[in-house]
Amino acid sequence: MRNNPAIGILGAGAWGTAIAKLLSDKNLNVLLWAKEVQVKKNIEKTRVNKTFLDKIKLNNSLKVTNSLEDLSKLDVLFIVVPTQYIQATLKPLKKVIKKNCILVNCAKGIDIKSTSLISEVINKILPSNKLAIMSGPNFALEIALGKPTASLIAAQKISDAKFIANLISSKTFRPYLSNDIIGAQICGAMKNIYAIGCGIIVGKNFGENAVASVISRSFSEIKSVGKKLGAQSETLSGLSGLGDLFLTCSSKKSRNFSLGFDLAKGKKLDNILRSKKTVAEGAYTVKAIKKLGIKLQLSLPLNDAIHKILYQDKDINKTISELLNRPIIKEN
Repeated sequence: MRNNPAIGILGAGAWGTAIAKLLSDKNLNVLLWAKEVQVKKNIEKTRVNKTFLDKIKLNNSLKVTNSLEDLSKLDVLFIVVPTQYIQATLKPLKKVIKKNCILVNCAKGIDIKSTSLISEVINKILPSNKLAIMSGPNFALEIALGKPTASLIAAQKISDAKFIANLISSKTFRPYLSNDIIGAQICGAMKNIYAIGCGIIVGKNFGENAVASVISRSFSEIKSVGKKLGAQSETLSGLSGLGDLFLTCSSKKSRNFSLGFDLAKGKKLDNILRSKKTVAEGAYTVKAIKKLGIKLQLSLPLNDAIHKILYQDKDINKTISELLNRPIIKEN
């Protein structure tokens, strides 16, 4: 790998743009791929992504493209595409990306059709490339503003995780290392589901006790799935687990939390999703976890309840009452 690696960002949403800013502000060689032609034009003309990360000035050195062909010489590619679009976006790259290009997945979700982790989806399409996962309590805007945070970089080889961490670390962005790519993905995906639940609780004004209860029981469900899939307990209780769960479940800045809040105020799911520029991953991951829970023979009552509210048009108050009146069990 050369001293000044060519770095690409696949996806110019808020998170992709924030990562591009973080890297280009270190005077690294960064190319941002945007699906939207207007996003490219705006950045080139004003150095601002007005669509997804307005008012954040981007480094003049940052290059932007709409062409996947321009990614052919990259040494590192950060994948920042919504989970359900990763497969379609990556397939055209099979003949473009170099085999020694390191891939870094930054999306948080699970494929609905196959219930596969994103790493499995990526490995099927680009099996020769090394893969890392970046996940943690990271709101894009705060990172773009230079506010302090930490995140997890996971890869099968710690040396690969360390290479990516050294690239992206800054005075305000501190990465930690792990070899647990399964745990990093499970936590990052599932917390979005429970953020919808917490948004519903806050929107219904059920109180802070209820929010804390949902967060703690959510973590129990994450641990159940993680254990079945081979995640490490340290990962589940770390930045990509508890850290991201607390952040996403306690802030209206979270698109998943705000989706739940809007549902509680009587808005319809289809209308909420149509009104958003960005994707609320939890609305899709809840379907995947519903299927995965059945496959793994796990009891995931909170996930099931959120699924009922979103896709079976179940009354929120009745669904919560049913949750509270289930048979009493030992805490796990």
